[in-house]
Amino acid sequence: MRLYFFPILLLIFMMACTTQDQPLTDYPNAHLLINASELNELIQATDVFLIDARPSLNDTLIPGATHFAAVSELTDTDHPIEFFMIGPDLFQEKMQRLGLNPDSRVVIYDGGNALASARLFYALELYGFPDATVLNGGIAAWLEEGLPTVNDPVVHRPGVFSVDVQEARACSFEDIVRASTDPNVIIFDARSSDEYTGVDERASQSGHIPGAVNLEWSMVLEQEGTPYFLPAAVIQEKYSALGITPDKEVISHCHTNVRGSHAYFALRLMGYDSVRAYEGSWSEYGNREGAPVSRL
Repeated sequence: MRLYFFPILLLIFMMACTTQDQPLTDYPNAHLLINASELNELIQATDVFLIDARPSLNDTLIPGATHFAAVSELTDTDHPIEFFMIGPDLFQEKMQRLGLNPDSRVVIYDGGNALASARLFYALELYGFPDATVLNGGIAAWLEEGLPTVNDPVVHRPGVFSVDVQEARACSFEDIVRASTDPNVIIFDARSSDEYTGVDERASQSGHIPGAVNLEWSMVLEQEGTPYFLPAAVIQEKYSALGITPDKEVISHCHTNVRGSHAYFALRLMGYDSVRAYEGSWSEYGNREGAPVSRL
């Protein structure tokens, strides 16, 4: 066998080894992700503020979980931009009502693909909570391992979490326009390829922000079975092929920044610390008169 086949075989091998047993320590920011067996040990050994972020309350929960429908609860229904995130005051009120404290050890899970978990993760980082972790594979991973479940969520006493807005995690329309001509910034479009090219029209303009690179949010996950995150080396290969390297600032977005929040989390997991999310996303940009747009 010729040596040039070795990298291909290595990549195939790494992709084949994407189970709940993969070593999460391979990720540069491994503390941001936990597997089901580790979480099971953790909740038996210490106090964990466990959040079920799924859209509706289910009668199958991980023991100790409280419920917070992340995507809907974090949406400002009065904002003119679709799915725009609630402001800091309301976020603080909701987190205090949920029972969050500054010293809470937060673990978030959802159905499995981490969309809802990542949305809450981004909100927590944006509003100054530094200690949140996501369950790899969500409740699907927990059930796959045959771990115990309960029927009812935990209700905590009100907490005292106080918001501290991290402006470096946010991006405005004006910021994204400037970034589109900055060689030191990567605009990461996490939408589908059809949205990126302009085939799928969801706003008054279709296409993408000039200079943006496209990797659909789900491509960092297993495509079959439980949607675990792919091994670090495989994700980095995908990023590097698009020029998404750790020396650059990266701004993620999608249409409503739900998928963009997933890309934000994946970047943070991979050690990209200079990361922001464009909350307005294409829902704002594509409907903004005069915004420059590229199509393929």
